[in-house]
Amino acid sequence: MPLGLLSIAAYLKKYGGYQEIDLLDANCRDIYKELRQTDIVGIGAVTQDIGGAVRFARFIKEKCKIPIVLGGVHISTYRQLPDSCFDAGVVGEGEETMLELMRLDSFSKVNLLKIKGICFNDEGKTVFTPPREPLMPLDKIPIPDREIADSGFYLTPRQIIPYYAGRSATMITSRGCPFHCPFCSTRTFWGKFRAFSAVRVVEEMELLIGKYKAEIIHIFDDLFIADTKRLNEIHDLVLKKGINRKAKFMCLARSDLLDEPIMKILKEMNVVIMGIGMESGCEDILGYLKNHTVTVQQNRRAIALAAKYKIPIMGVFMAGNPHETEEQLLETYSFIKEYRDSPFLSPLTYISVPFPGTEFWDFAKAKGLKVDEFDRLVMDIPFKMEELKKAITLTDIPLERFFQITRLFLKENGYVVVKKHLFLSSSLLGLLKAYIYAILTEKNLFKGIKEVNKMRRGFSAAIQPRSFIKKFKK
Repeated sequence: MPLGLLSIAAYLKKYGGYQEIDLLDANCRDIYKELRQTDIVGIGAVTQDIGGAVRFARFIKEKCKIPIVLGGVHISTYRQLPDSCFDAGVVGEGEETMLELMRLDSFSKVNLLKIKGICFNDEGKTVFTPPREPLMPLDKIPIPDREIADSGFYLTPRQIIPYYAGRSATMITSRGCPFHCPFCSTRTFWGKFRAFSAVRVVEEMELLIGKYKAEIIHIFDDLFIADTKRLNEIHDLVLKKGINRKAKFMCLARSDLLDEPIMKILKEMNVVIMGIGMESGCEDILGYLKNHTVTVQQNRRAIALAAKYKIPIMGVFMAGNPHETEEQLLETYSFIKEYRDSPFLSPLTYISVPFPGTEFWDFAKAKGLKVDEFDRLVMDIPFKMEELKKAITLTDIPLERFFQITRLFLKENGYVVVKKHLFLSSSLLGLLKAYIYAILTEKNLFKGIKEVNKMRRGFSAAIQPRSFIKKFKK
């Protein structure tokens, strides 16, 4: 669900009394056909989607002359309104800013200059007002208004994370991250790290389980375990209220912060999978990407802890980083392949991308790349060389050779699906699917069968799949 927009909607209803708010969600609705007469439109967009946001804003302006406000991470980090059809842009979090914009009698220059944390066009230039102070405490913000979202679409049982399927809901329990990685714009967007209280977090969990019948709750914080004291408080309330017996959880963590006490907390909360940005298997590149706060050995230790506590890791890796040599990139591939037979690492590798507000962006601009061509941002590994040639790439490795190496990573991404079928298989059909997908991944009958047999032995040595499923599968 678009939690940012739902949070703003809840805030406007509570503090402004604006009750007639409609969510046009492009994920599940035809926003062009369903646009109706209204007083104001707010559009949220990340950098990859900014072209679509501009097209929709132009469409609106052709239909009705109403104010259009652009929000989201793109305008906050790129710091330039992409088109004159936008009357204003919200920089940073949008709850209080949008409330003040709603109270204006017009979007005149005089009025807009009074609002902190926005930008607007003035004679062809983007003008910024003074920044808005971060909302404190976050508990002032009501629980996102999921009633205006299409719950039927979002809560349809499906598999979103490796190994688990069911009625899945998302929530955010904090904003920002204490760390500042060169590829990430989180700190630029949110500012300092802030978190909802444990009581507020558990209240939302109970709502998701009780009202929306959520079976799996995805905690989409940049770093859920950042505040150990709060994590302990959430853990205690979850166990006290029996929430851990009603839902499974997924959260994001960091290898350097994981230890036995943290893993014990997550296990008792019924966290069934963690997401960790492992980034690279090369010490030098990992040091660069994590500002020397994480080591390859700590990533290995995290996987060992995952195996001990039976909480698999969805590990994210990056290919084509600045300054990365072919040999260094192959170190990452070797790291990933080493864990192919383990059920406790599901690796997903993406192409490194320069987003506004990051050091990667500055590197790309200095390199002379056309970073403003946002439709050329490609994170998923392309299947065809032509797609890679069109993309904005940061790598110094010759493109054809880089494409060849990414085939190796693409294969390991494919084996995540094989792991899913092995992990969840309680029937011959599931096992057959694992063999079929491995054969398709290898493009070779005998290699595919050989790899699955090897993985089955690895899984058996690490865990008893059927007993694990009996414990967690409804």
